[in-house]
Amino acid sequence: MKAKQLIVLLTSSFFFAGCSLPFTGRKAGLQVTANPQATVFLDNKSLGQTPVVQGDQKPGTYNVKISASDTTIVPWEGKVTLTSGNETFIDRQLAADPSKAHGYTLSFEKLTSKTATEVNLISFPDTVSVSIDGAPAGFTPIKSDSIASGPHSFTLTSPGYQDLVIKAQVVAGQRLIISAQLGASDVTVPPPPEATPSVTPTVTPTPKNKPQVDITPMPKQASDSSVLKPFVQILATPDSNHLKVRSDAVISPNNILAIVNTGDKFHYLQTSGAWYQIQYLPSKKGWVSTTYAKLSQ
Repeated sequence: MKAKQLIVLLTSSFFFAGCSLPFTGRKAGLQVTANPQATVFLDNKSLGQTPVVQGDQKPGTYNVKISASDTTIVPWEGKVTLTSGNETFIDRQLAADPSKAHGYTLSFEKLTSKTATEVNLISFPDTVSVSIDGAPAGFTPIKSDSIASGPHSFTLTSPGYQDLVIKAQVVAGQRLIISAQLGASDVTVPPPPEATPSVTPTVTPTPKNKPQVDITPMPKQASDSSVLKPFVQILATPDSNHLKVRSDAVISPNNILAIVNTGDKFHYLQTSGAWYQIQYLPSKKGWVSTTYAKLSQ
């Protein structure tokens, strides 16, 4: 098995010193880094090329776009909220394939108590395994008020994605918000084994209760198709943007019911562990992994 590539994203020395900025008045700060080097736009206004350091921004919600000069590389775009006296940090690894792009945003919000700490960690995809300073901490989304102030290392892992390590400072009196995106790992599919002639043909009995595959893959839904909430939307996958629907909430070679496509939406039925049950045809239902699916309620 090919080892996962480990990506270590380091914050600037400023973050390890703390989150309170030496600003006067009610200004907010923004730092943006990117690889490859890219131009940063804040509400369509160019801030120049990365790395960008701004310390005199007006607090508020802005649209940030990071665009490389190479037009084959897909830009990143998202919204950030800048708060007075604090700095927001964005780091992005851009890529021609959006599924392989990754990065994170760190931001801070003041807490009522000056001695309390809080960490909110969300991710794409959802339900990502998280360890903090090497100790397992559960799955995203994570909200914790028991992480001591000081520097910490947050490691995010998920099957089919490159590991992501984020180092950030937890500060008393502040809520640290980490929004992370993992990049898909390269998956090498081995060629099928060559058939060898057999002297005596043998018949392998069909396992009992083995479901029949309906369509492989199912036709992709029309772009304007709509599904009422709650629904499950299929995310990008390493398997040619296809996801297997299974008869049980477990991975097995004998429980595949159908194969659905990235972007398609299906009626949500229930959740069991790391699996969503969906209605993939009018009279048929099955289970998909939450790693490659998003629930909208």
